[in-house]
Amino acid sequence: MNKVFLVAGGSGGHLFPALSLFEQLKDYDTLILTDKRTEKYLKRLGMKYRKIITAKLKINFFLVFNLLKLFLSILENIAIIIKRKPDIIIGFGGYTSIPTIIAAKILNKKIIIHEQNAVMGKTNRMLSKIADIVAVTFPKTKFAPKNSVYTGIPLRKKKKISNFKTKKKRIFIVGGSQGAKIFSEIFPEVLKNFDKSLLKKLIIVQQAREDDLEEIKKKYQSLKVEHKIEKFFYNIYEQYYNADLIICRCGASTLAEIEIFSKPCLLFPLPSSMNNHQYYNAKEFEKNNSCFIFDENNLSVKSLSEKIENLIFLGKKKKKLYSVKNNIQKISFIDLMKRVAN
Repeated sequence: MNKVFLVAGGSGGHLFPALSLFEQLKDYDTLILTDKRTEKYLKRLGMKYRKIITAKLKINFFLVFNLLKLFLSILENIAIIIKRKPDIIIGFGGYTSIPTIIAAKILNKKIIIHEQNAVMGKTNRMLSKIADIVAVTFPKTKFAPKNSVYTGIPLRKKKKISNFKTKKKRIFIVGGSQGAKIFSEIFPEVLKNFDKSLLKKLIIVQQAREDDLEEIKKKYQSLKVEHKIEKFFYNIYEQYYNADLIICRCGASTLAEIEIFSKPCLLFPLPSSMNNHQYYNAKEFEKNNSCFIFDENNLSVKSLSEKIENLIFLGKKKKKLYSVKNNIQKISFIDLMKRVAN
């Protein structure tokens, strides 16, 4: 096994595990297949990739057009596979994976599907029927088929981490690769409940959508709280390491990375996540980590303010209520690939 294709596109939830595995495959000829949504990010990183045609399949007015796009994409992927001759193809979910995995099956290539979340997505459930093995992040993934293997989720390697802690308490707010608009709306309001003496002891570091950057900076400036607002943090481990409290969504990669640093966190599962998978990710994370899970649709700004004050100024961390040990042995992704190749 020398050549590997990794197929991922759309959100960071699909892309980052693929990039993490790419880092581990230094001894392999590895190519990332992706769509236009992640191309800009990959260009900036200088990654080796190939952009492919993708089609989102929904029953609507554009269904026939999208089916045609899917057919053309399958043909495109067949041509790419025939030309480059990969030994194994790994899909990371989302509709970007569909044409490549179908093309791989047509050409009788070895296929692995990786499911990031605690609830298996519809695309991966469909593609798992033609995959050789399904790799899962959580040992008890809902809807996982019998050919599932527990690998965990590939994580990005730690870059050089600078320690820039001060006497001030640092809150890191991150809403996934695209930022979270609700965080930009809620947390300036949360800080208005803080005593001014406490605001002087805070640093807010926040990832926000590009459209919200200027507005949220103005809000924090009016509160006279020190802040750093960016649309993306390329060395996010540095932010995790230096944070006293992390506030985030509940993508599987985000939670797995936070777990490395053992930081207290406030979790806000995305209510619109498919099959409510972010909530189930959070519940799995809660079993072995100090965290609080919030429903943003039933949220009290005042109680949230009090919770943050207690955590970072009074040091009242949530005790671990229980710890779940599973007897399922985790297998490394590379060992899994070798098993499938043989």
